[in-house]
Amino acid sequence: MTEVPVARLTRRLADTPQDFLADPASVAVPAVVSDVLLMAGGRPLDAREAERFEADEPRWRRVLLVACWLLADPDLLGRGPAVLTRWLTAPELLKLSRLVDPARFVQDPDRREELARLALRALSLSPAGESAEQAADRLSTVDSVRRQEVLVAARAAEERAAAVRKAMEEQRAKEAAARYSQV
Repeated sequence: MTEVPVARLTRRLADTPQDFLADPASVAVPAVVSDVLLMAGGRPLDAREAERFEADEPRWRRVLLVACWLLADPDLLGRGPAVLTRWLTAPELLKLSRLVDPARFVQDPDRREELARLALRALSLSPAGESAEQAADRLSTVDSVRRQEVLVAARAAEERAAAVRKAMEEQRAKEAAARYSQV
């Protein structure tokens, strides 16, 4: 498994040109994806394939643009067009785009690290100098989708606990009323 320095990828994201943060309505996202696939040794997208990247999800399309800039790194391009396409079309990026403003993948150090580590994992690459356990642990600390899932689960658990407390209070009130009426 090839090792790629996370710091180099986060630096690349920090240096993302403003064109990759532009309004996706003003950028031909499928053309940018095609360019990356060509750089990776593939062929351009045909009309049917291009439709996947024209969805009416502006935030997802902006994340795609930033991801394409990241994927233009030589070590990532070396994984080949099929692997790159698989990550660009993965539901993971769509979920991420719904939680995180795409500009944060350029401006925020944790979000840069998150996107870099997600790309490495999706492309079966290892962060340089890290064991698989260390890489997984570090990704878990910056993973926005996982954090949101944990928050939703915690909120649901709190709601269940509140419902149980309320039911117990109601039961105690009924028991107290029953004792009072027997006196």
